[in-house]
Amino acid sequence: MAESDSFIQEVSEEVRRDRMYDVWRRFGPWLIAAIVLAVLLAAGKGWWENRVETRKAELGGALLEAGDIEDSDEAASAFLAVAEGGEYQYPVLAGLRAAASLAAAGKIDEAAAQYDAIKAIEGIDDRFRDLAELRTVMLLSERMEADEMLDRLGPLTVDGSVWRLPALEYEAAAHLKNGAPEQALASLRTILELPDLLPSARGRADELIEAIEATLDPEEKTEDLQEAKAPSTGEDATVSPEEGADK
Repeated sequence: MAESDSFIQEVSEEVRRDRMYDVWRRFGPWLIAAIVLAVLLAAGKGWWENRVETRKAELGGALLEAGDIEDSDEAASAFLAVAEGGEYQYPVLAGLRAAASLAAAGKIDEAAAQYDAIKAIEGIDDRFRDLAELRTVMLLSERMEADEMLDRLGPLTVDGSVWRLPALEYEAAAHLKNGAPEQALASLRTILELPDLLPSARGRADELIEAIEATLDPEEKTEDLQEAKAPSTGEDATVSPEEGADK
């Protein structure tokens, strides 16, 4: 009986080995390939991450070196070189610096063209695109028509815009250029309502409001003051003595 059990056990083990061998023969190469692929992917990921960090360090260094150049023309050329050969966000950053350097060198048209090129970059962050638009208006404000300034600044003055404060300041300037001091005052008073407004910006807006109000006729100044103090609700704010007594 013991010999029979031993024989059965040996046969079972032999069958089990045959099955394992068959499974390994069928799926072993795939398992090995999967392990090799996992190792290669891990190695490739590490190489790529190292390459990205190295490239960013190179571009960042080139950007800093360009920023140390005192001559505006040379600085613009250095920034443009980074913008043209860069990756990630560096073309945008370098392009903005290049445009500023061109403007400092007195090359206004070239600077404006550079801002236009930045706005045309595919996938650019909206904040950078809006900044390029704002800088264009600031750069060309003396030669740009007031209506065009207002059209281009409009999207930048809405609630939530990162560049709302400077956009409102230039909107006020455009209204003054258009001969509409009341609308300029409205833009400046909007600045005073901005949350977390710095004291310097508040003081600048107050000074401009005071300067504009000084140019208004007494009647216009009174009307403007009444409009500024008028309630913002859509209901009629005028209450008769009889209505007041009823209330």
